[in-house]
Amino acid sequence: MVAVVETKQEAGAAQSIEFRVERHPDDPDLLVGSWRLAHNGKIIEESRPGVPIRMEFRFAVDCADQHGIPFVWVNDPDELFPPWER
Repeated sequence: MVAVVETKQEAGAAQSIEFRVERHPDDPDLLVGSWRLAHNGKIIEESRPGVPIRMEFRFAVDCADQHGIPFVWVNDPDELFPPWER
């Protein structure tokens, strides 16, 4: 089971996937979620351009679950993608 946390500190020293939320640079009304899982400098899985943020978030959580990573940290300082929309 993967826990979704709002701050890096909530994950402590455990491994986590950072899910960054920001506005698209060309369309400020469009939210973008980006994430990446790497191991030994090699990208295992990562976000894809053009995928809706809710779907990308689901991909990140599923990836964490498949690889035994206990946390997904939602790095969303502007609160653009609140918990009730995930």
